[in-house]
Amino acid sequence: MKAPGFTLIELMAALGILAVLAVLASPVYTRYSVGTHRAAVQADLLRCAQGMERHASLAFSYLSAIDSDGDGAGDLDSGQVTPNVCRPTSNQYRIDLMEAGASGFLLRASPIHPDNVVDGDGDLALDGSGGRFWDRNDDGAFGPGEDTWD
Repeated sequence: MKAPGFTLIELMAALGILAVLAVLASPVYTRYSVGTHRAAVQADLLRCAQGMERHASLAFSYLSAIDSDGDGAGDLDSGQVTPNVCRPTSNQYRIDLMEAGASGFLLRASPIHPDNVVDGDGDLALDGSGGRFWDRNDDGAFGPGEDTWD
């Protein structure tokens, strides 16, 4: 009488199939994950732009929006966004106010850690006129064809 169970060959075949499925699924999951993080930081950039608009409606300028000393009042024209502008939810990107003037601003989101899942996906940016930029080729500059988030 033969005991019920699996043979070593059957177990090795099952493990081989699982390994192939894992290899095929990994890039799909990574693409999905990167897209999810990109969508989250896009929402953060839009929220920060609203914060910049709130600041400008009170100060009549985008200048001095960043609160460097934590007193709730803006005192710098550039730097990492502070809670008086917005509270980003993304933990994969850092959002900075790159430049601010009397009539405009530029927000830029960059991957925080060079080895995180979004590394190589490129920076995203949003300006005061609603222009959206995505450095698709990750060369550090927004070139031709990189003027949309699509």
